[in-house]
Amino acid sequence: MIKRILPSSLIGKICIIMVLGLVFELLIALQIFTNERVQMLNLATSNSTLERVAALVNVIDRTPVELHDEILAASQSSGLTLSLDNTAAVTGNQQADLSAQLTRSFSAPLPHQVKIQSVISQQHNEQQADMSKMMRHMHMSMKHMPMMQQSAVEYKTQLIGSVKLSNNYWLNFSSAIDQQALRWSWSAIVGLILVALFTLSAMYWVVKRSLLPVKKLAVAAQKLGQERDFTPLELSGPEEILPTITAFNQMQTQLSQFVDDRTKMLAAISHDLRTPITSMRLRLEFIEHNEDQKQLLKTLTNMELMIEATMNFARDDAQQEPSQTVELTSLLQTITDDYQDRGDVIHFIAASKVICRLSPIAFRRVIENLLNNSLCYGQQSENTSRPSPIELNCFNDEYHTVVQVCDRGTGIDESALEDVFKPFVRLEKARDTSSSSVGLGLSISRSIIQAHGGSLVLRNRSEGGLCAEIRLPQYHRPQSK
Repeated sequence: MIKRILPSSLIGKICIIMVLGLVFELLIALQIFTNERVQMLNLATSNSTLERVAALVNVIDRTPVELHDEILAASQSSGLTLSLDNTAAVTGNQQADLSAQLTRSFSAPLPHQVKIQSVISQQHNEQQADMSKMMRHMHMSMKHMPMMQQSAVEYKTQLIGSVKLSNNYWLNFSSAIDQQALRWSWSAIVGLILVALFTLSAMYWVVKRSLLPVKKLAVAAQKLGQERDFTPLELSGPEEILPTITAFNQMQTQLSQFVDDRTKMLAAISHDLRTPITSMRLRLEFIEHNEDQKQLLKTLTNMELMIEATMNFARDDAQQEPSQTVELTSLLQTITDDYQDRGDVIHFIAASKVICRLSPIAFRRVIENLLNNSLCYGQQSENTSRPSPIELNCFNDEYHTVVQVCDRGTGIDESALEDVFKPFVRLEKARDTSSSSVGLGLSISRSIIQAHGGSLVLRNRSEGGLCAEIRLPQYHRPQSK
């Protein structure tokens, strides 16, 4: 399940890790900033509440009792509820430091008793067993205040306290923070999203740039397999990739040297064999003409054909034809027309226009070799006296460009389907020494197709006959930068 969700590309996996890390980091940062913000708001609200309560106590202590209700009404706000009662709303003094701070704010050294309690929320504290009826009355009165009725704002109670006045009454107060002040604004959220998107874009660009050498390495490896392009790669990119590029360049140099040495060795051996064969032919010409001499001359002729084929293979290998973008259907149609002009019956079927990147001359040589084999050995039709037509098909499947050369002959024994690709191997019916075939055609054809990064296989058809199937990598048009 996880493998289906995760992308297959390396850059996709890195981006997912970056996104998850960034989201996790943002969530932690938001939590830390929110906590710090709440603490700062609590501190500011606490200081403001203590200052207002201290000022109110100083005023009440100096004014007649008849004015106390008006003073309380004028001093209350949506975040601060006040009441004068006979008893204290707070039974214990949980915040001794805040009580001492409030006591120091009084203008006269009166015998005030200060009790302050810090609470979590109004709703939570209403459920506390030790909450007095007076405190609940204050909370209910806070809800029914005109300012609270005009606003749908939710408040979070922070402090409740009681201060004993000089007239033995208790000033009970309750302060709260506007919940809206604790929430993140839309502008802040949009700003965070924009910062996150910018960060992700920058990280994606950096990762993509860092992985460019890997992509170039893949393209170079594909060219090495298909076009034998041994051009060394530029040593650029992250330090972790440079050793890989260096090793790849060294491998290309060694492989190029190996191919050159093998080609030169084949050419030298074939060339050196011509001298003794020519000498043997001259000696045979001067001996008595009989059946033995005739057979020896045929053998020498066959050896010369083998050497000539080997020389041609080495020469073609040394002079590697560059690959180019080719309309494969047009190339195959041209080959078909040439054979039909000679009177051969070939049916060419192409599903649509097929574009491929290959070496045209070398690939034409492969198709002609397969067609010649089918025309020579694959037209033994048992039902009719006329030769059966050769089918040449070309199409694209999901991943490959496919070319098929099919006949209606007797086919090949299953055990020999791979043996025929070995150099100088011929089937029994092809071993007539008068034939120009020396058993290198299929071997050379497979070598050419493999040099293009493809494959060449033979298989017997269920309806009779043999099918030679070429599979080449599909051509993908380069993306414009």
